Amino acid sequence: MAILCSRCDTKVLRPERCTVLDGKPCDACIEDMELEKKIQKLEIEIEKIHTMRRALRTTMNENHDRLIPKFPPEIISHIFIQYSPPSEFFGIYDGNNPLNLGAVCQKWRELAWATPNLWTSLRIAPLEKYKSNLDDLPQLVKEWLERSASLPLTIIIEDHWDWLDICLRRNDELINTLNKHSARWRDIDFEIPANLLHLFSGSSQGNILRRLVLSHLRWGEVSTFSMKSKPSPTDLTLRRIGLPHVNILWDNLTVASVADISVDECFELVQRTPLLETLKLHAIIPPSNIFPIPNTRIIRRHLHSLELSGINKKTVAGLLDSLSLPSLQQWKWTNITSFPLDNVISFVGCFSSRLKTLKIGIDEFGIKGHQAITFLSHLSSLVFLVLSAANPDREFFSLLCASTQSPLFLPHLQSLEYVGIFHFPWLLQIFAVPRWKTLRVKVKTRDHSLYHDETKLLLELVEEGIDLSIVNEDETDLLQEYKEGMVARPHLTV
Repeated sequence: MAILCSRCDTKVLRPERCTVLDGKPCDACIEDMELEKKIQKLEIEIEKIHTMRRALRTTMNENHDRLIPKFPPEIISHIFIQYSPPSEFFGIYDGNNPLNLGAVCQKWRELAWATPNLWTSLRIAPLEKYKSNLDDLPQLVKEWLERSASLPLTIIIEDHWDWLDICLRRNDELINTLNKHSARWRDIDFEIPANLLHLFSGSSQGNILRRLVLSHLRWGEVSTFSMKSKPSPTDLTLRRIGLPHVNILWDNLTVASVADISVDECFELVQRTPLLETLKLHAIIPPSNIFPIPNTRIIRRHLHSLELSGINKKTVAGLLDSLSLPSLQQWKWTNITSFPLDNVISFVGCFSSRLKTLKIGIDEFGIKGHQAITFLSHLSSLVFLVLSAANPDREFFSLLCASTQSPLFLPHLQSLEYVGIFHFPWLLQIFAVPRWKTLRVKVKTRDHSLYHDETKLLLELVEEGIDLSIVNEDETDLLQEYKEGMVARPHLTV
C-alpha cells in the first residue's frame, strides 16, 4: 500500500515497505522516512504555537474589548439584539447573523450563546458554494434552535438547487430537528418542493403557529402539509399549492394571500374563513372543478382589504360576481389585463359608501380612460386614490380633468398619487378647480424631464399653498431640488 502526500492525494512518495536492498530499504527511502519524522515533529510544534496564539488572542481581545468590562450582561445582550434583531431573518450562511458575535472572543460567544432572543429567527437557504457543507447543516440548526430556549420561532426555508432533497438523501436529521421544535413554530415560510411538504409534520405537543407561508415554484407532484397537531393560523400565503394540500383549521384566519391556484379554490377559501379581513389574489387560474362554483354572492362582512393582480377578464368577472364585501375600505387592483366594467360596477354597489382607498393601474392595455372615469364616478366615498401607469391611456387625463368640474365627482378625495410617465398640463387643470386646491398630490416619475418653464409654474403653485410634490424613485423631491439650485441650468433634466 502506498503512502500519499498530505498535500496531494495522487502523488505517491514511496512504497510503504521498501525491500529492494536484500530486504532493507533503499537509501532514498531511509532519507525520506527521516524527513517525514522531522515534518511530524514540526507539525506538533506548529500546533503548539497555534494553541499559544489562540490563548494570546483571547487575552488581546480582553485587553481591547470596550464592551464587556464597561456594561452589565443585560445591557450587552440588549446591544447584541439590536445588532441582530429577531425580527430579521438570518441564514446560517448569511454574512450578518449572531454567529458573528461568537467569533469575536470567548466572552462574547458565551454571552451571545446565552441570549435566547438572538436565535428565534432562522433562515435556511444554503448557497451553491456551501453545497459541500450540507453534512454540517443539521448540527448547526440543532445548536441554533437549542440556544433559542423556549421562545417562539420564525423559520424560513428556501430550497435553492434542490439542496433540501440532497440533504435528505444523506440523512433526515434536519427535518427531525425542525419537527422536534414545532410546538414553538409561530411564523414559518417554506419555499420547498411541494412533494416534501408532508415531511414537516411536527410533533403532537400542540403549536402556536400564526403565520404560514407555503410556496412551490415549480409544477409537479404535491404532497400535503399536515401537522400532527393541526395548526390554526391567522395569516396564510399559498403559491402554487392548492387548498386540498393544506390541512389546517380555517376559522381563525384573518389574512389570506394566494397565487396560481384555481378560482373555485378561491371561493372555497373565502367560504371557510368567516373572520377574513384581508384577501390577496394573484394570477388566479380557471376552475379546477375540485370545488363547486357558488350560485349566489358569498358575503364577508369583516373583509376590509382586497388585492387583485394578473387575473384575466373572465376569471375576475366571476370573482366579482360571487363576492359581496359590504365593509371593504381598501382595494388594490394592478396588472389589469382587461376591465369588465359592468361586473365591476355591480360589485362596487355592495360597498361604494365605505371604500376609502383605491390603488389601481390605468395602463391602456388593461383599462381605457372612459372605463376608469366611469368606475371612479361610482366611488363617492373615496379619500385616497393611487394611480399607476406604465403605459397610460392619454384619454384618461383629459376625462379626469373634465370630470373634476362636477362637484359630484370624488367629492371627498383628499390625496391623489400618480406613479408613471410625467404629464404636466393635467396638474395645472386639476388645481384650477377651486375645491381641489386643497388636494394633496404626489407624482412619482422616472427617467423624464422637468423643463424650466414647467418647473417655475409648479413652484408658483406650491408657493400659493398647493400641496404638490414630484419625486423620483429615490423619493428625491425634484421641485425642492430645483428650488435650492442643486441643478442650476435653464433646462433641468432629472
